[in-house]
Amino acid sequence: MQVFIGIAYLVIGLVQLGAIAAGIEYGAGIGGILSFIIATFLTYIPLIGSFLGVYGAYHEWHWGLWQSAALFFWYVPVVILMGGLSALTSRR
Repeated sequence: MQVFIGIAYLVIGLVQLGAIAAGIEYGAGIGGILSFIIATFLTYIPLIGSFLGVYGAYHEWHWGLWQSAALFFWYVPVVILMGGLSALTSRR
């Protein structure tokens, strides 16, 4: 199970990096290699990287807004679900 989660985390991270690079390339109009280099740094700034990635997936990859947001904000419903399950199981 750990191997599966590790591989899934890596794949999602690479797709997110590509979307952020596409967002920088589309928004700033710079080349692909330079946008990729900038994206490697901006990936680790949570809100900036996420919003640039949603922007890139939406505009450059022509994904829907919900699909683009789900790529970067998938953890929000997961955390809510886990919190709800924890609250239900810890009741006395």
